[in-house]
Amino acid sequence: MEWDTSRIDLVCDITAIPAPNGSFDAILCSEVLEHIPEPTHALDEFSRLLKPGGYLILTAPFASNVHMAPYYFCSGFSKYWYQYHLVKKGFKIIEITSHGDWFSLLEQEIMRLGGLERQRGNWIWPLAYIYALLGVIYFKIRFKKRAEDIASFGWHVVAQKLDNNIN
Repeated sequence: MEWDTSRIDLVCDITAIPAPNGSFDAILCSEVLEHIPEPTHALDEFSRLLKPGGYLILTAPFASNVHMAPYYFCSGFSKYWYQYHLVKKGFKIIEITSHGDWFSLLEQEIMRLGGLERQRGNWIWPLAYIYALLGVIYFKIRFKKRAEDIASFGWHVVAQKLDNNIN
């Protein structure tokens, strides 16, 4: 696959962006970290590039199937990963919100089962569609208590770069 980068301002390694220290008020990094072999190196670069008080907005999957292979290095990031690494890199987390929860993740994967089994040529694929139908019924009638503490699709994080004047 070839990418058209003719209208992009910078094409570079995310861990070595050619811009001076403190160049940006905000950085948005959405659904990228799982494609970086060492994602904490990207956090180092974001910290370098942000002005003190600047905002970092991140989204990344918690649970996802392999995509964009071979440039896929991690199946996901927990909220604890953000809480540990962002604080260590000099950020204060302003907001951390889950996208979905364990039940919504499970529902999505059950719905994929029939198509995946059929695609893979498994002779029992019609039973997978029946299983998915039972799953749909289950998820329609179940009590809606969330379970994002177990799993989710991913996390939306807003963090602020700290300096001596911001706490």
